[in-house]
Amino acid sequence: MTDPIGHSPLGASGADRWMTCPGSVTLSRGHADTESDFAAMGTSAHAAGAYLLAHGGDAWQLIGREFEGIKVDKEMADAVQVYAGWARETFRGVNELLIEHRFHCPSIHKMFYGTVDLAAKIGRTLYIADYKHGAGIVVDAEDNPQLKYYACGYLESFGAWDEVDEIVLTIVQPRAFHRDGPIRSWSMRVGDLVDWLENDLIPAMDRAMVSRDTKSGEHCRFCPVRFAACPQLLKDTEEFHAMSETIEKEGAKVLTNEQLSRYLDLATPVKIALKAAQETAFHRLQAGTSVPGYKLVPGRTNREFKEGAEKAAVETFGDDAYTEPKLKSPAEIDKLPKGVEFTARWAEKPPGALQVAPVSDARTGVNRDVKSKFAPVNRKKKEK
Repeated sequence: MTDPIGHSPLGASGADRWMTCPGSVTLSRGHADTESDFAAMGTSAHAAGAYLLAHGGDAWQLIGREFEGIKVDKEMADAVQVYAGWARETFRGVNELLIEHRFHCPSIHKMFYGTVDLAAKIGRTLYIADYKHGAGIVVDAEDNPQLKYYACGYLESFGAWDEVDEIVLTIVQPRAFHRDGPIRSWSMRVGDLVDWLENDLIPAMDRAMVSRDTKSGEHCRFCPVRFAACPQLLKDTEEFHAMSETIEKEGAKVLTNEQLSRYLDLATPVKIALKAAQETAFHRLQAGTSVPGYKLVPGRTNREFKEGAEKAAVETFGDDAYTEPKLKSPAEIDKLPKGVEFTARWAEKPPGALQVAPVSDARTGVNRDVKSKFAPVNRKKKEK
């Protein structure tokens, strides 16, 4: 049988979406998702990382070199070096390290195929790792469906179900802040993976092939249907606007805690729908199509000095033309040679102001229930 090419509509990278929203698969047919600049950057970084692991060397040597149509810059090189350095240290001496390994497992499901970034079996432990170049959305390793999907693919492809006891799942995400650092791992027993495969993954794949049931959430930002007529996004937007009208007329205080929670939940799909509409308008205007009430304008920029301005400024203002020396920010120091090592020792994140976040957020919640910290006190009237 010839292995399928391209991305599976029921692939690992989209598992979080189609397992939650099975109808997105059927609705996505015929709607190709145009790769964003961020996604293209990630594809390039993956290729650069795979090259380093396969051929050796350091990431700085790749600066200026093109991978998947994008040239490696210092920021990309720094991130890829973290990935390559961790992989080399973790799998030192491992001869059968799989890099960007593609598998197809029709014995699990005809749509079960994809490519794992990194995989290796050491003794009776299977290691699965995925590199994330993005900085905007933090990804957790714990119970990660994409990584578990890859683990199933490895074990099925090599018939290794009886050869593994433990599976270590790792996310390497150098450019995003997480309380556990840029490299995060989570372990599970192979028996638990079998249960997940049989009771969750395969039923979800079968359901996604035929279902039109939809559910919105963070996963919508990666769904091709966000640019089309997604019935769930439309429904959520209408509900959001109805609640907004109530708030506008009577104020947010009239909402119950359950209604307030629902309103905050709806903000996510509404923002995704709005961003999709803005991107669609941009492409149509760029193609010369008129969008009533909107136009393309140059982005706002700051003034820059022309060539020769420094010499002229010194002649005019003397030393006043220069600012006083000031220590660079940790982010700027990171870009210097050995900068990351320096900031790891000398930089810290002060606590930020409290803000509302969903319980799925990676940050630790703050308990503001002061009453719960004290035991109840029984007060008796003083006897006369």
